[in-house]
Amino acid sequence: MSKKKIAVITGASQGIGRAISVKLASKGYITVLAGRNEENLRKTAEFVSQVNDNYQVSITDVTSEVDVEALFKEIEELGELAILINNAGVGTFKAVENITLEEWEDMLDVNLTGAFLTTREAVKVMKKNRSGHIIFINSLSGKRALSWGSGYSATKYGLKGFADTVRIELRKSNVKVTSIFPGSVDSSWWDSFDFDFPRDQMLDEQNVVEAIYAAISQEGRSVIEEIDIRQVGGDF
Repeated sequence: MSKKKIAVITGASQGIGRAISVKLASKGYITVLAGRNEENLRKTAEFVSQVNDNYQVSITDVTSEVDVEALFKEIEELGELAILINNAGVGTFKAVENITLEEWEDMLDVNLTGAFLTTREAVKVMKKNRSGHIIFINSLSGKRALSWGSGYSATKYGLKGFADTVRIELRKSNVKVTSIFPGSVDSSWWDSFDFDFPRDQMLDEQNVVEAIYAAISQEGRSVIEEIDIRQVGGDF
């Protein structure tokens, strides 16, 4: 009897993480909802439960090696790890001279070290199974410079380099790696920022989710390695 397919989603407490969790749950995956904010994760779980009652909430700090190792230990009891969505991310947007060391390190820890820790543990399982798909939710800021976003862009450029290298390492193990590069997405992620960005000009969250799922849906040995998503009018 085949094991149930598991999808781990980091940063599942809001925004794209929440939306892709619901999408994957609707497609029959056991979703493991990982994040630091328990209250928001429970809200995500409410949405997930409307389409699939087979899910797990995991309070996980992706910057903690202990937390991440415990997360993947839990997964062993649930089924077969099929998908890892590296979505956890934070951003500070201000002139470089105004970024504090704490803010800089926080972006590095979450956006880069967190993705490294979760990917490392997922790779151990997926190489053994000779199957799996790792999705990196990056940003167009990982391909072009973003004014007022030196720290954020630095981590996203780094994430692209990390994903590209992991992809090469895993080619012969039949493990797929995809990087998603969306422009600004109108999601709850922006609620904590005091910016006057025109959110009505941002990408629709569900369109981004459908693009992610299109990559996941590729069968056999076919893989979509990168997807750039921006609004038709270009960047604002």
